[in-house]
Amino acid sequence: MLYAYAPELVRTASTEPPVNFVAVSQRIDTAGQPSRAQLAALKDKGYGLVINLAPPTTIGSVADEGMRVGSLGMSYVNIPVDWHHPRFEDFALFTHILGHAQPARVLVHCQINKRASLFTFLYRVVHERVDPDTAYQNVTAVWAPDEQWKDFARLVLKRHGIDFEVY
Repeated sequence: MLYAYAPELVRTASTEPPVNFVAVSQRIDTAGQPSRAQLAALKDKGYGLVINLAPPTTIGSVADEGMRVGSLGMSYVNIPVDWHHPRFEDFALFTHILGHAQPARVLVHCQINKRASLFTFLYRVVHERVDPDTAYQNVTAVWAPDEQWKDFARLVLKRHGIDFEVY
């Protein structure tokens, strides 16, 4: 649990995948906050875009992440999703960016891969027409969403006419 509050304290200089890394598809992976060394290794691993869904003031964030990623020739976008109040507009922006990033390989991350896993699940179900039960396995590999996140997922799915009960 220490990682959730001070991830920089327990990370090493390892270039192994970040905490809670999930290989979602050939194009999209999700994870918790990468260390500086892990960020530096992304370009060599074929990534072209990093999307960070945590606010930049989140404990353990890399203050100059955008500059670090950009200096390596990759694109970087921060969509600061409020943990207590995720918004449909945040998801709409996320889908717009992810949709226009094709065919780039993308790492979607947040602090510990909760926001990232759920947003990516929704994107895959809504825009890639992946079976919800199959796509949701990548969420439950990391966490069991609490009520505000279940409500958010239900809202997004309902607006897109998708019947799936988030558990």
